[in-house]
Amino acid sequence: MLQFLIHDPKGPSRERPLMRAHLLGRDDQPVAGTVELIEGRLVCRPEEGTATALCLEFDAEPVGCLMLQTCLLPQRDEPYLLNLELARHRISRYIAKGEEWLLFDPASGGDSFKIWERARTLFVQAMNEPNALVAEGKARESLVAAIEASERLAMMQAEGALQRRYGQRKASSTVIGVRVDPRLDPAKTGGAAKEFDVVAVETRWSEIEPEPGKFRFDAVDRWMALAAQHKRPIVAGPLLCFDPGWVPSWMEKLKGDYKAIVDRSYIFMEQVVHRYRAVATLWNLCSGLHTNAWYAFSDSERIDLTRRAALLARQSRRGARTLVELGDPFGETISDRKRSITAWTFLERLMQEGIHLDAVGMQMRMGDRAAGYGVRDMLQVSAALDRFMGFECKVMLSAVGVPSEPVKGAGWWRRAWSPAMQEAWASSLVTVALSKPFVETLVWERLGDTPGTERGACGLLDAANVPKPAAKKLLAIRNRLQKPLLAPKPDARKASEVEANDETAAGSPPA
Repeated sequence: MLQFLIHDPKGPSRERPLMRAHLLGRDDQPVAGTVELIEGRLVCRPEEGTATALCLEFDAEPVGCLMLQTCLLPQRDEPYLLNLELARHRISRYIAKGEEWLLFDPASGGDSFKIWERARTLFVQAMNEPNALVAEGKARESLVAAIEASERLAMMQAEGALQRRYGQRKASSTVIGVRVDPRLDPAKTGGAAKEFDVVAVETRWSEIEPEPGKFRFDAVDRWMALAAQHKRPIVAGPLLCFDPGWVPSWMEKLKGDYKAIVDRSYIFMEQVVHRYRAVATLWNLCSGLHTNAWYAFSDSERIDLTRRAALLARQSRRGARTLVELGDPFGETISDRKRSITAWTFLERLMQEGIHLDAVGMQMRMGDRAAGYGVRDMLQVSAALDRFMGFECKVMLSAVGVPSEPVKGAGWWRRAWSPAMQEAWASSLVTVALSKPFVETLVWERLGDTPGTERGACGLLDAANVPKPAAKKLLAIRNRLQKPLLAPKPDARKASEVEANDETAAGSPPA
């Protein structure tokens, strides 16, 4: 058992809400267990008696309400101090990433190193403070400073890597895309969509086949036609997605029958692939299949479904390209869902099974109450993307986004969500993502706000179809990357020859 004392400024906290609290094992793998708030203590009971870490949403104002974690801690009856352990992990995380990025010293770390030094000093003071309430106050200051330092470190590393990647060459022509919900009217929003490099058109099963065997493609047809007309690459799919809102209600009666699920899924996929095989540039085979949001698929069943979708897409047209979209990159939902696995485990299994993919999609959506949408700072985002270094694959961030207005009960970054904060987050996220040499494309998760639907305020257009600041920022970044970031240096020898010729011409007598 693990216990953590939690304090408000006046003393032990008995009313702090537990948001997204879960337990982690080695390599930040989620582990089974329970987390409860009992009389001012967080009581964690992992199923196994090994060292365990706690991860939860924590209000670390002014840097954000973020998902934070402790180091791996041995189980014991004596309680730990929550703020102290959160600060310990972030301080050590700064060291680890700083050394990995060759930035852990005063000369290369810049202001971030000075702020980290302050965080370490406060941490030592908290460690030596006998009064638990005072110690937690100093530990919280240390945590805030450590988050600030580590995020500055991540941005400094990203900006340097971005300069190296695009300093002497321009980006590809498919660097920034947008995802469209076909329920939006293309007559009102299509003009904004064609401004982006890539258009990802959703094929939502519940909308296309509302009744068994009765297909409605009108909405999707309009968006496919618009994207094709303006010669935009089209990412079509996902063909398989079992997230809430994607599975038709009539499928509920088949929930316990895997063979029936396969049969009905294949009929749907076949209809979509046959209809759009001539216009789809890239097929999104499946999205979040590893999270088991609707049905507890086994490992072999997930592989089987993915393989069927891949074969169907490749047989539709010679040279058809495919990707698999991973969800919940930080594994928030895994410990609560039967037989679910992390995104990284699923990707490893796909590669072991020899399923060929042209790219891997990764969702990076934050700022919602739903499980899997906890807010992370830019160091955590950068560290998560670095995990792709172990896989030889091209990566598309296939659904990134945050809301442009506060969401009750959800986390936030820096300040409460607003159009300005959505823009600031988008700018930082793009810098971090495109600094990674394997990230080819970034796709925003929503073109327009769709009130009454999930994540309704995450679009780049508001309800009146007016572009938000984030839309203008993304397009500005795309335009800036269409030429090298660094001006080419003139050749020294040619410059001296030109200068000598000018001097000769200036000193020559007239003919």
